[in-house]
Amino acid sequence: MKRSKGFFAQLLVALLLSITFIGLGNWQLNRAQDVKAVNKTLPDAARTNLEDIASADSNLEPESINRLVSVSGKYVKTFTAPEQKLLGKKNSSTADLEVRILELSGKRGILIVRGVASLENQELIGVLKINGRLYPRQTSDTAKAAADEISRIDPALVVAETDLALFDGYIIATSESTNLGEEIFTTRIAAPQLKSVVAGNYWQHVSYVFVWWLMALLVLLAPFYNSMKERQSGAKVAI
Repeated sequence: MKRSKGFFAQLLVALLLSITFIGLGNWQLNRAQDVKAVNKTLPDAARTNLEDIASADSNLEPESINRLVSVSGKYVKTFTAPEQKLLGKKNSSTADLEVRILELSGKRGILIVRGVASLENQELIGVLKINGRLYPRQTSDTAKAAADEISRIDPALVVAETDLALFDGYIIATSESTNLGEEIFTTRIAAPQLKSVVAGNYWQHVSYVFVWWLMALLVLLAPFYNSMKERQSGAKVAI
């Protein structure tokens, strides 16, 4: 049966719209998979030396972020990072954190978050071994900084305070010890893995997948609707 040019024009538009809706459904399916992936807690790789995965005056590689690391050096400068949101807390818990510059061999340094700041500045002398997790530098200020404070944990804010070549990012210390193996205690904070943020939730994105694919099917059937109705009513089908 011959079809009119108008029918083929409608069919072409329907095909283009259907392909678009299928693409949107596939995009939502990928988003659902992303949400599922970021909610997984991956097993930690073995602890490694900081200098094996990062270097001073260079940006952190993505695969270095979240790694458990160890580093040795001596503290040379102390700061307070006020009103820091504590990682791993679902509520909006904040605390003033103690941040120190750790000097490594070769005139290099890295920021170490020791834990919650206290009124007493704990004196730590000599070479120490620090274990912790490596994080990227912060990019947003959390508070207005006063003297001996930093508005965010970012090595760019302390370059004028030291002549050391600084590593990118910072380490939240989970333990500190002397060369003799004596552990140093303070009020530690959690050092969880960072997770990417993907909007929505898994089932919400899955539901959108079915909505878009259903719309693709309906649009594709639309050019045939009039013909189907006319056949059902016994009327003559336009050609």
